[in-house]
Amino acid sequence: MSIASGIRPVSGSWIRLAAWVLVVLGTAGVVAVLASPTAGVVVGAVLALVALVGNALAKASRKMDEIFREELD
Repeated sequence: MSIASGIRPVSGSWIRLAAWVLVVLGTAGVVAVLASPTAGVVVGAVLALVALVGNALAKASRKMDEIFREELD
């Protein structure tokens, strides 16, 4: 790995997190207003879990790509 490929911007991660927080809170709020507060909490928890799993899978995919790229060099 070279110095140039080792430097990666990290500013994009908080933007994605902020977007997911807005989606989760907005969806949970709409469900809470239309159905019940309990349903809103459940929907918010499920969406937060989906966001965390998606983020973990994306990081794992990038890490595997990096490993394979280093092995093929």
